[in-house]
Amino acid sequence: MSSPAIRAVLSAAIGLALFAAPASAAQKERAPRAPSGSAFYSPPKKLVKGRAGTVVWSRASRGLSRLSAARVNRTIVYRSRSISGKPSVVSGTIAIPKGRAPRGGWPVVSWGHVTTGSADTCAPSAVTAGNPELERLTRGDEIANLLLERGIAVARSDFEGIGTPGPHPYLIGKSLGRSMIDIVRAGRSMKLKIGRRWIPAGHSEGGQGALFAASMAAARAPELKLRGASAFAPASHIKDILELARLVTVANPATADFSALGALILEGAAISEPSLWSVYREGGGLSSEALAMLPQTQSKCLVELARPDSFGGLAPASIEGPGADTLLPALFKVLDRNDPRVLKLPGVPVRLDQGLKDFVVMKWHTDEVAASLSGTGAKVEYVTWPDADHTTITDPAQAAGPAADWLAARLR
Repeated sequence: MSSPAIRAVLSAAIGLALFAAPASAAQKERAPRAPSGSAFYSPPKKLVKGRAGTVVWSRASRGLSRLSAARVNRTIVYRSRSISGKPSVVSGTIAIPKGRAPRGGWPVVSWGHVTTGSADTCAPSAVTAGNPELERLTRGDEIANLLLERGIAVARSDFEGIGTPGPHPYLIGKSLGRSMIDIVRAGRSMKLKIGRRWIPAGHSEGGQGALFAASMAAARAPELKLRGASAFAPASHIKDILELARLVTVANPATADFSALGALILEGAAISEPSLWSVYREGGGLSSEALAMLPQTQSKCLVELARPDSFGGLAPASIEGPGADTLLPALFKVLDRNDPRVLKLPGVPVRLDQGLKDFVVMKWHTDEVAASLSGTGAKVEYVTWPDADHTTITDPAQAAGPAADWLAARLR
């Protein structure tokens, strides 16, 4: 065969390869048709395995999970890794702004929600008007709409184990960070024109998650361009809170939320460090009353756990059992390594917003988070709000508007 003929054959072969490869890749990435109802949140095991940050399936968001400022609202189930490192799936929503995507794609904020609980009914993506946890499930909607109006896509994870199979490792930073990073990666695998610029942001549990996501971003998602982190009253000092709770020997409406949160904290720590379960059960770490009620965390959201017929009827000090002193060192070790004060975010712009009337996450707690992050090189902007409490800090009349402007400025 002559040289021109050889070149012609090789060119044709290369051309076929170039054109065939994308089609083959597209077939591999094509998500199966999503089932209806609750089956959407529990894909078969064969679909769970796969690369973290890819979509199992998606559907148009429904009802209250839709954001009014979005052109597209999608509810997705995506692949991630559990706290133990095993393949898992997580659910969430992705909202795309109205109008045309800018060059390079839509910048995106990965929003971490406030504590709603650990049960599947506590998933914001599945919120319904009849859910007793309605207020917390929709608390992030206003800031999400403000971001959409500024041309920013919003990805909102339900977090590991909320909605999808498996337990929720409450306040475990690595789990929250994985969920918040992987939903952005999953959104980019869809035909939504999501770009590489992103910022994790969130409130309370979600604020803690946002800071951990920023610390994990370079290793977990090097293809993304981290532009900062934003946290509203981020959860911290959990060990200190539990030590104070041990002194509260009465149960009343003022202590109900703390007893309910205590149950979630203890469960989350044991999910992260399974050896704690035997200390809880056989070692007398938890009281018999607390052990009997602990399964309720898998069926009730926070507002229900705080009722008198659940943990709300139990004094915080009554949660611990006769062997609590043997439990505390191991428990506190877990809590300490999940405190945002241990994080180092050198060179990362960080915005912290804190209400002065917040009696869930105290100002002095966030003061120390700000000082710790600044001390290790983060570029911290710390704003306090005299009239805001833990519920209202994300309201448009409080921190939501200025924080949305800050996020938009860094995503340009």
